[in-house]
Amino acid sequence: MAGTAGNALAPRTWIFQANPNKYRILKSLESEVEEYWNLNQHAKDVHIGDRVLIWISGPDAGIYAVGTVTTEPVMMPDSPSGLEYWLLMREGRRPKPRVLVRYDRKLLGRPLLKALIRNDPELWDLEILHFPRGTNFPLADHQWSAIAAWLDDSPVDDTRKKA
Repeated sequence: MAGTAGNALAPRTWIFQANPNKYRILKSLESEVEEYWNLNQHAKDVHIGDRVLIWISGPDAGIYAVGTVTTEPVMMPDSPSGLEYWLLMREGRRPKPRVLVRYDRKLLGRPLLKALIRNDPELWDLEILHFPRGTNFPLADHQWSAIAAWLDDSPVDDTRKKA
């Protein structure tokens, strides 16, 4: 893994998963520059500077954005703007550990789909492929390197990325 809990010198890489049946994630990615994300797992391990891959579940599952954690975890309800995207607002009002993630790259026009990822021999052991009901998944260095290689082949989606 890239770093250990409490090691501020080595940022980690995470997959944060969104369920479009609960949260209008595509709409939020189109509009927002940063958002608060729930930490249902690993709340003590996510820190400022960590890299986040935004995974959307469903038939077209995959990575739709890359971002950076900009706050330490805080127990709180979702932000006022975040509440607007919840299909059941009470879910967003529930206090949970959350971090603010700044979106650095959006892949809305060309996401890195699960169908490609699961066939990469470096990524067969991604937790999200084997335990898809979670929300937050750590990545090993070799997994991030394999995903980064895929992302380097994907053009930046400038038409939808907001500065």
